[in-house]
Amino acid sequence: MLNILNVAQTGLKTSQTQVENVMNNLANEGTEGYKKRVVNVSELEHSDARITGRGVQIDDVSRATNIYMYQNLIKAESTLSNIDELGSMLADIESIFYETEDSGFSADLDRYFNSIENLRTSPQNEVYKNDVENNAKVIVANLQTLYKNIEDVETTTLSNIKENVGEINNILKEIGNISQKIIDTSSGTPNDLLDKRDLLEKELAKYIDVQISREDHYELSIAGVTAVRFDTNVREVTVIENYIPQKDVYAKLDNDGKTIVPFQDSLISDTWNDNPIAERQVIELSGTSTNAVVKFLGTNVPTTVGANATTMASDIETNKGTIIAEWNKEHPDREIDDITASGSQITITYVDIEGDVPAIDNDESNGIVFSGSIESPGGQKGEVDSLTFVYNNEISLTVTKGEKIYASDGVTQIDINNDGVIDAADTVDETNVLKAMMYKINQSQDIGGNIKVYNGDYHLADDGEKIPTNDSRHPKFDPSNPNKDRYLVIESTTGGEKGSFTGEFIVNDSNVKNHQTKNESLSNKGIDDIHLEIYEKEISLTGGSVKAMIDNVKTDSGSNIFNEYKDKLNQFAKTLSNLTDSYIENSDQTYVYGTDEVELSSEEDKKVLLNLFSGADVKSLKFNTASLNTLTQDKLDYLATLQWREEVNFDGTGLNNQTFSQFYQTLRVEVADNKENVDFSQGAQAAVTESMQNAYDKITKVDKDEEMIQLIKFQSAYEANAKMITIVDEMLATLLGMKR
Repeated sequence: MLNILNVAQTGLKTSQTQVENVMNNLANEGTEGYKKRVVNVSELEHSDARITGRGVQIDDVSRATNIYMYQNLIKAESTLSNIDELGSMLADIESIFYETEDSGFSADLDRYFNSIENLRTSPQNEVYKNDVENNAKVIVANLQTLYKNIEDVETTTLSNIKENVGEINNILKEIGNISQKIIDTSSGTPNDLLDKRDLLEKELAKYIDVQISREDHYELSIAGVTAVRFDTNVREVTVIENYIPQKDVYAKLDNDGKTIVPFQDSLISDTWNDNPIAERQVIELSGTSTNAVVKFLGTNVPTTVGANATTMASDIETNKGTIIAEWNKEHPDREIDDITASGSQITITYVDIEGDVPAIDNDESNGIVFSGSIESPGGQKGEVDSLTFVYNNEISLTVTKGEKIYASDGVTQIDINNDGVIDAADTVDETNVLKAMMYKINQSQDIGGNIKVYNGDYHLADDGEKIPTNDSRHPKFDPSNPNKDRYLVIESTTGGEKGSFTGEFIVNDSNVKNHQTKNESLSNKGIDDIHLEIYEKEISLTGGSVKAMIDNVKTDSGSNIFNEYKDKLNQFAKTLSNLTDSYIENSDQTYVYGTDEVELSSEEDKKVLLNLFSGADVKSLKFNTASLNTLTQDKLDYLATLQWREEVNFDGTGLNNQTFSQFYQTLRVEVADNKENVDFSQGAQAAVTESMQNAYDKITKVDKDEEMIQLIKFQSAYEANAKMITIVDEMLATLLGMKR
């Protein structure tokens, strides 16, 4: 009978605990992160001869959860957070491209083309010229504003990454603190601490993708890299900003695909073997002198009053020594070799290394009229081997065979062979042209130190020093000829995308012009390498809001929407600059459009220069106001065709040709489509996440109705066990009464 009393007592205690647990669940129904508790019971072990058992015992109080569902839920929430963040960034971009019917870049572009049409009707109308200038400058300003606004979003995004990483590290530290408290708990199951840790895990998953192991020790990983190990060992997440400068290498690879064939060996030495051709220009004289002195090419030439054109031409030939000396002193890049007279014509022969020399303008002095010079009959155009570097489609630097390179003072000759001696070997030829070009670019005030040129690739020392090829510490140092021409490496002095530039070399060997662009396989773009690391190990995120941010500030992520839109704007700017720089009008009144096509044409000498816009991208784009005064009717007729030209090749592939307006509208449509697609993905992912949350909540959340049913059940069990104690008490009382 006492055994019955003992069994009932265990049941009474268990039922009491279960009722208390139900009340605790109901009290915490609205507590954030609370998971309902379950009292786990088991039968007491049989330790004697009783066959009916010894009653019930409480094992522990656990949380209702499902680890598999939980891990998948936080993964879904991480994915949703990534999509939400991407949608927010796209909304910012969409607002940048917002337009109304009368305002925005599209309307500004239409106004510019309309102003060209107006000027075309009256090329000398100053009002129309001003209208073109204003509208052109508005286009440039608005393109640059669009570009800057995208850059501003990038800057804000990078700032948000740093803030979020700060939050991530705070959460990780708190998880470590809670884990320590769990370890320090001496009695019972710390369910409240486990709930708090789960809540922190879910908050962390909004930023990044996490994986959790709860086997022997608690371990939390971020994208597969351990962030918390052995319960409390927390590793900090760091933001790494590595801005890699653009490096263009002008060299070829040998057939083995590995060995570099220097630019000099592969092209210069093969082509720079022709003798230069001296240019001759003819000037026609007319009129009669009204003074005993007539000025020609800046020099006073003595003559007689009343001298006719033939006599004047003869007087000029007689005094050519003085004329040539004074001219060459003032024009070192257009030096004259000889002046001869024939009737009323003067023939000027330039020094053969000067190449193609600009014509001399019309002039008049004391009754003698000098018509503008033209190339001599037979078309003897001065040509000489030269190498030209074009920077950002705007600045050109040329090195010519036979040229001497001077310092910025224009007097001090440069020892381009670095042998300590100024001699004939320092005159530019096929053996030192690359060093000469290197010096010119590096000293150019127009380029302003934005890039630095090396003769061959430098060796990067452990301390970051860039060791040139003529330094004995360089692995490929050649002691027999340390200063030889190798190949050109041009590197931006500003790291990352901000230091990006465009460069091209033009090799003119007197007979053919070759355009040489960088070797893509040897070169690298300017890269903003923004990523996260734990203990110097890079994290490759697959979810969370920070992933969306990293993808769109890391230029080589493959998912950078900011770069995608900036590239499109750069394509627009570069194409506008190219098509308004020069053209060729064919005999059938069609055109060769733009400098890129003109330079590939066999009739390049028919090129018509416009130079209306210049620049290689949005940042370098500018409108050249001075060119307005050179716009003739023919030039305006050409410019007018650009508005409706449907075969404009913006991306260089020739597969997506369209008009300027269509290109910009396509860009705006792409922005809207991308936003719409992300919104659709967000809706779908939100539905998936909500479904998983609901399924998980059914397991973990407190259900009032269910708890009330449990309360009735446990209350009944309590009453039943209490009744058993009462019955045993009555039975014992009866037995004691019988004894008496």
